[in-house]
Amino acid sequence: MFTIKYKQGFDKECLTYTYKWEAVSNTSLKNKKTLDRTNGAEILRFINDFFSSQNLSSLMSFKKAESLIYNHLPINIKDKKEITFWLLKNWDTEFYI
Repeated sequence: MFTIKYKQGFDKECLTYTYKWEAVSNTSLKNKKTLDRTNGAEILRFINDFFSSQNLSSLMSFKKAESLIYNHLPINIKDKKEITFWLLKNWDTEFYI
């Protein structure tokens, strides 16, 4: 078992949902333009990068970002920049499951 930690301190134990865990280098994750929503390492890296860019730090916000991506992000949005814009646009939207 391995632990992935990023600047914000969030690791895989902070994730709510179940993901596959494929070994991917940090350089590979950083340079990749699209997000594989099924890969926990990619989700962690994306959310932590999003948090750095938006000055977010709470666990509650981490879980909100994960839930928005997992439950509400349209399936056709895969580009990380588009996902970032979508999150910013929909951060305060109330979604109903």
